[in-house]
Amino acid sequence: MRRVPAASIATALTTAFLLAGCTPTSTTAAGGPSPKVSATGPGSGRAGVQLQSWLFPGSPGEPQCAGQAEYRDDRLRSGALKPEYWKVQPDGEVLLETTAQGLCNAYSTADVGDLKAHSAQQYPTLSGMTTLEVHALVSSATRRTQAVRQLTDLVRTEELTGVDVDLEDFWSWSSTDFTDYLTFLSQLADSLHKAGKRLQVDAPPMTQDESWYDYVRVVRAGADELVIMAYDEEFDSPPGGTPVPVARYKWLQQIVRYAQTKVPDPNRLVIALPSYGYSAPAAFDRDKVTGSIPFSVMRTQPGWSGDPAAVERRRDPDSGEIRWTSDGMLYDYVDSIALNRKLDTITALGVTKVSVWALGGNPWFSH
Repeated sequence: MRRVPAASIATALTTAFLLAGCTPTSTTAAGGPSPKVSATGPGSGRAGVQLQSWLFPGSPGEPQCAGQAEYRDDRLRSGALKPEYWKVQPDGEVLLETTAQGLCNAYSTADVGDLKAHSAQQYPTLSGMTTLEVHALVSSATRRTQAVRQLTDLVRTEELTGVDVDLEDFWSWSSTDFTDYLTFLSQLADSLHKAGKRLQVDAPPMTQDESWYDYVRVVRAGADELVIMAYDEEFDSPPGGTPVPVARYKWLQQIVRYAQTKVPDPNRLVIALPSYGYSAPAAFDRDKVTGSIPFSVMRTQPGWSGDPAAVERRRDPDSGEIRWTSDGMLYDYVDSIALNRKLDTITALGVTKVSVWALGGNPWFSH
């Protein structure tokens, strides 16, 4: 879900909490050169596409807690909502995150009912963001069995569509970690399928074969949908160079084309798009990136402008994103127009399922 160092997430969320009360807006001015976009909304790319979106838990007042009000406009009435209900702990135990803990977008019977009232499908997410967490879970037969039972029991009891597995830090996994991960996926898929449920697996953006991850083997392990997280290209920026956008059109095309060679069935392939921003030193330093900044927080950053003319001057022709520098820092965010154009870019290649990271203080497709 998030190709972002844990420290960057904490920084963004702390800032978000302090700046609570900001509300997202979207820019509607026309943009510069880009993939073809129709005159209204997100163009022809919107028709026939199933939309999905994640919901991230947080404390009251944090931007992600606006996600509930956003999906209640029924933007995902025929799509899927994916709240993070479970978090892998350092010892491999799977913790159920609940509203009783004071969290928004977390599990409760009432939350489940609200999700069902505003979406056709519901895939609560299992999140593990570090290799330590992933290893502790997948390397233990006992932990795997406990997790499979825990996840299956909840989605069966609450009559949800299935489970979304978001175990990350892929690049730091050992070959044994990946093998154990496949074992876990296979066990979970078998359990879910016996209960009439489905499995989504979130996967890294790739443009060629790599030793550390294999789309085909993940699908063979039982994933009903492979969700390619096509964002956070900025972390691949050259050290000391200009930070690149979150997701350039050309990069998105490369990701989709590669994924389609591995998962040719469009019903099993989901491409995830970004709806957020980041900041980094203008002379790129990976360790100083603040990622996944909600738009409601981004619009409070130094140098931000909501003036349509200024926004269009800052629009990057290679990504549609809004970019500027202030006091040695570069800021970048995905507005509605950029999100529309990214959608058009991937649907032009035959993509029929699209997931968005994330609801809660971020732009959505324009209507």
